Amino acid sequence: KSDPLTQLAFLFSALVHDVDHTGISNRQLVLESDDLAILYNDQSVAEQRSLAIAFSVLKRGEFDELRRVLFETTSGDDASG
Repeated sequence: KSDPLTQLAFLFSALVHDVDHTGISNRQLVLESDDLAILYNDQSVAEQRSLAIAFSVLKRGEFDELRRVLFETTSGDDASG
């Protein structure tokens, strides 16, 4: 069995997969030196764009409680202090 945090990560991944996908492959974006390819250093361009959008949405005020629940759960594991 998977722990709840891992299950949430899988659900989050499924929800944000291909958000804002243009239908153009990563390879083509890189070949055309698209702005997104440059921004993401030619690495997993569409995927990184999807994550950037998802996390920017989570930063909105209406998701404060969700962020608190998600990140308080993991903050105790932070070894940096």
